[in-house]
Amino acid sequence: MKKVIVAGVVTPKGLGDALQYYITTKLLNDLLPKAEITLMCPDLINSLFVFENLSINAKLVDLNPAGYLAFRRLLRSSFPLKKHKSTSVKTEITKKRGMKSLRKYLKIIKVIRDTYEKYFTFYNADRFISSVFLRDCRFDAGMVGGHTLGDIVYRYITQYDVFNSVVSGPLVMSPISISKVGLEHFGRGGSIFKKALMVKRLRQSLQKLDFIYTRGPLSLEILRYYLNINEEKTGMALDSGFGARLLSNSFAMSKTSARKKRRIIIVPRRDYFYVFNREKLYPSYLKSMTDFILWLSKNFDGEIFLSSQNLVSDAINDINRVLRKRGNNLLLKTLQIFVPTNLVDACKLYSSSDMVVTSRMHGGITALSFGVPVLFVLPSADTKLLDILSFLGLDINSFLVDMFDVNSLKTENFVSKAENILENLDYYRKVVGFAVNKALPTLELPVKTLIKLSE
Repeated sequence: MKKVIVAGVVTPKGLGDALQYYITTKLLNDLLPKAEITLMCPDLINSLFVFENLSINAKLVDLNPAGYLAFRRLLRSSFPLKKHKSTSVKTEITKKRGMKSLRKYLKIIKVIRDTYEKYFTFYNADRFISSVFLRDCRFDAGMVGGHTLGDIVYRYITQYDVFNSVVSGPLVMSPISISKVGLEHFGRGGSIFKKALMVKRLRQSLQKLDFIYTRGPLSLEILRYYLNINEEKTGMALDSGFGARLLSNSFAMSKTSARKKRRIIIVPRRDYFYVFNREKLYPSYLKSMTDFILWLSKNFDGEIFLSSQNLVSDAINDINRVLRKRGNNLLLKTLQIFVPTNLVDACKLYSSSDMVVTSRMHGGITALSFGVPVLFVLPSADTKLLDILSFLGLDINSFLVDMFDVNSLKTENFVSKAENILENLDYYRKVVGFAVNKALPTLELPVKTLIKLSE
């Protein structure tokens, strides 16, 4: 293999995705020292700051063609919609001419029952533009970065097919999760016909890949039995984010030993409640988080940090607002807020903590990779988290609070789980450390599979 691509389907501004890309690139450089590696993902040029103080031994390609959004708007304005009595004949003729022109010269239009079908149009348009943009790129093999297949399915399908078109040899998927909640949410409000077509299109795209790894058994089952992907080309491996310790093995020891006080990192999240139409539960979530912080301030002699995996966190602002309303201005002065802007700072923060309470899976993965116990506050139906905990063999009940369950969010239940970990930190450090170390050899499986398929 001379030229190998590390292909990402999402921007690296989410530090968890950036970490996965970096670790995959590093493993390829270690195991294929003579190969020319190219890292390609959306919005890469505007996200390079996340790799500050790190050396990326790879070519960098931004997957954002010029004029992309403008072209999409052109397509959308060129389709005939269902006829309405108020629509003028002249407007209808103009729209028909626009569609005929696009069909003739670009051949990327798909019309279903004379109605504009946005998902398939976006798919065809995105694929066409990306393929033209990458026409001079050719690779001998490729790795697709890990992610979670959810409600924006067409975006992933587009990228899978584009990457497949520019890779002549094997194409292997880094560990992913497949969210049934996300797939079901995709079909909400739409026709069964539309959902069936998209699932079929997804299945066809996945079948073109030479091997697909999942983060755990739940996604593996969905992949094999719901999407009907051959068992011989599927398997499980540790999420590449667990390679965080490869950035520096000294983070955890040096930072933790230098501190005199214990440190708790809290990573809240708001968007999940709105994405999955559970916004009515968000006030309960905020109450549990703020009650937990108040409990910590009274019973925990140490540092409390609010943090985020993204550069902007509305949830942090919401927690501060609730604390201010409850008259806890003194606590707000001692509560520390630190939002890392790069991978090194994120690893230093998580590795220096004694416990992490997070609604962001990737923040939890970074902490676990350094042997730090984590309490995840996420939906129990969230396949990606269940994959991680199941694959590691960690007790789901001990490390998970269901953010979509009113009973789980009750302050006494929330605090009880956190208190159990805090009072038994040494035990849980050993449990987490043993589980991660046992699974760590599988971190290299996707790259080793790529090498084997290329022989």
